[in-house]
Amino acid sequence: MMVLMALGEFKSYRGKDCCALVRSSRCARLPLATAVWLGWAAGLLLPVAATAQVSYVARFALEKQTFLLGEPIFCKFTIQNTGSQVFAFSYRTPSRILNPELEGEPRFSVSEENGQPLPDPAPKPCGGAKGSAVYGSVTLPPGQIHGERWLVNQWARFSRPGRYRLRAERRLPLLGANARTQEFSSPPVAYALAINALSLEVVAATPGQLQAAFRPYLKTLEKPEAANAAEAVLVLTTLPQPFLLEQLAALANAPTEEHRWDRQQALEGLARLGTRAAWEEILRIARGVRSSQAKGPADDPLRAYAVQLLAEKGDPEFLPPLLEMLSTAPETLCGEVLRALGLFNDPRANQVLFQKLHSQVANDRVNAILGLRNLESKDAIPALIAMLSDPEAQARQVAHFALQGLTGQKFKLSPRASRAESARIAEQWRAWWREHGASFVPARRAPCQDW
Repeated sequence: MMVLMALGEFKSYRGKDCCALVRSSRCARLPLATAVWLGWAAGLLLPVAATAQVSYVARFALEKQTFLLGEPIFCKFTIQNTGSQVFAFSYRTPSRILNPELEGEPRFSVSEENGQPLPDPAPKPCGGAKGSAVYGSVTLPPGQIHGERWLVNQWARFSRPGRYRLRAERRLPLLGANARTQEFSSPPVAYALAINALSLEVVAATPGQLQAAFRPYLKTLEKPEAANAAEAVLVLTTLPQPFLLEQLAALANAPTEEHRWDRQQALEGLARLGTRAAWEEILRIARGVRSSQAKGPADDPLRAYAVQLLAEKGDPEFLPPLLEMLSTAPETLCGEVLRALGLFNDPRANQVLFQKLHSQVANDRVNAILGLRNLESKDAIPALIAMLSDPEAQARQVAHFALQGLTGQKFKLSPRASRAESARIAEQWRAWWREHGASFVPARRAPCQDW
């Protein structure tokens, strides 16, 4: 509450809807609310910052107040060094990272005027939080301003016209410079805090208006060395439109050596578009059949991600071509297909998985086990218990892992368990199954994607 009171009073003092704080290194170890209040008071009482202070103005602002339904909505973050001391902070390409534990990441939440929050379109972080990012360092001398544009549509799905409220906040660690060594401090000397309550209006748009709104981003991608190509790709893949199909396919089929963007991101854009033509393009990439725009063969990692997207969609029409890939694709890609089959929950796929448990190839057995884990069916449990007797240690460990994931039971199997130890654990699993099998219902995981 103290933070909000201080910010409210400071807003009145500055006449802006932003959080702007003056902080010194002595405040860095204080509780956040106390430090914010002291920073606000210092800004009122001291017209000139002391030499040792880190002083800044940090805020979020919308680039305009009215947007077309379906167009990119950018919120700009700026931080100005208003003191006499140089400071630095980490910076990266502003695309959303699904890990709230990462320090310095912005937070956006959007609601309708009545307070109803908009749905978050981000995928669920199944299999662990996704949060890896490559950060660069920004050094901000006194008087200079740093800005970033964040695409709010990554945090909220605007599905109809209306007025909306946007809350934007960020707590950015600032590193101070040592006057003698010119190196930057660790831990941070201060945290730049920005909390803004903003409003915007979304209005209906014609197809022609939307095409005009996306045209600048398409033109950016026509320039091979465009500095803001990453932002254009982010816009096209986050907000795909039917008229962008050809461009999305070109992004997904770009040569590996270009390294200008993540081609998996382009595949996700095709999946979000969701049209039949978009899914057919994903299927072509999975099968290694390149479109007329492609240069060279599709690599296995890209094909593997296309297989994953097809499985998450779960359309039965995709199953026959994936089953065909088991006899034509490279071995590593066949493993991806086997693991994906369990997501279809289809008798044809299930039959293949149970058959592969008896394969002469150990990797086939391991991937079939993981496919049965994805099936999330009690019918898989007796077969998985039987795999605890597999001659390969890896297969036994993966079977144990799959059983734990399906049942929630935690029987202990050492990482390098012998066949004898695995047999003892298998007997514990059989005893548990005899007692609970009749009434057992496996827990269902939430889907990783909402395609």
